[in-house]
Amino acid sequence: MVLMMLIGEQLKERRLEKGLTIDDIQIATKIQARHIQAIERNDFSLIPGNFYVRAFIREYAQAVGLDPHALMDEHRSELPETLSTDTRDFTTLKRSRTRTTVKDKSPFQMLLPTIFVLLLLFLIGFIIYEFVLTTDEAEPTSPVEDNPSSVGDPVTIPPENNDTDQTGETDPDADDTIDESVSDDEEDAAQPEGTEPVLELKEFENNASIYHYVTPDDSITMRVDTTNQNWLQIEDDSGQSLYEQMLTTGNSPVEIDLTDVDFTYLRFGEPGVITIEINGKPLEFSEEMNMSTVQEVWIYFNDAYEPDQE
Repeated sequence: MVLMMLIGEQLKERRLEKGLTIDDIQIATKIQARHIQAIERNDFSLIPGNFYVRAFIREYAQAVGLDPHALMDEHRSELPETLSTDTRDFTTLKRSRTRTTVKDKSPFQMLLPTIFVLLLLFLIGFIIYEFVLTTDEAEPTSPVEDNPSSVGDPVTIPPENNDTDQTGETDPDADDTIDESVSDDEEDAAQPEGTEPVLELKEFENNASIYHYVTPDDSITMRVDTTNQNWLQIEDDSGQSLYEQMLTTGNSPVEIDLTDVDFTYLRFGEPGVITIEINGKPLEFSEEMNMSTVQEVWIYFNDAYEPDQE
């Protein structure tokens, strides 16, 4: 009977077939050599966190030319569950449940807006009938008697220009005051507040950064560029891979459309030679960041960010 190799043994065998050393894999993936050796022994206890186990295995498989998704699906029973230790995955799960709850509306809840509109139209029609039509019917026209004595004295209408003083001259300062107030109102109306996009670093700890991006724009595009080379991994809020390969000056910049996602995750090395922009607004790295260490970045968009994520 042929025994199936464990996932670490399969990765090691593929590495040896390609004539690669552990140092070669470390340079390509930025994964420490001791973690690579632990993966090949299937000893995941030395890797800090179940999320990193899956991330390291994906990068290792990519470096030796294996399909990471097919490999991890084949060895699913050997891999630890991410949700047991990664608190940020709980945030994703919570948000997914929230969206599910909103979608599962009863038929009555779906009809509520229509009922409200019909009631509003009925109320408007009732008000028009009571206060317009009824008033016209209740006020009969008084007949005018054909009697010259009923005609009153002629009425003199005073001039409408209130800006004329007793001497009959017009005050030149009056119009200026009105024009200035109107001009100020128009200027205030032409300058709405809160429309500037804001990209803010909310947290930095243990080579992990969390950003919050607020924008009124209908679309969101991320642009990543490098002046050297970096191993770059980008995922959406469902864990779907959007980019996973070596980023060099030859294949950069990379532009990713993030319009329909709540947040994105990036993992890269050598942050000193990489730039990241959201709709043209650059990410400002923390002053505490080690520019020669692999970094992780989460960017939350608009209402997807929750204060308890800090």
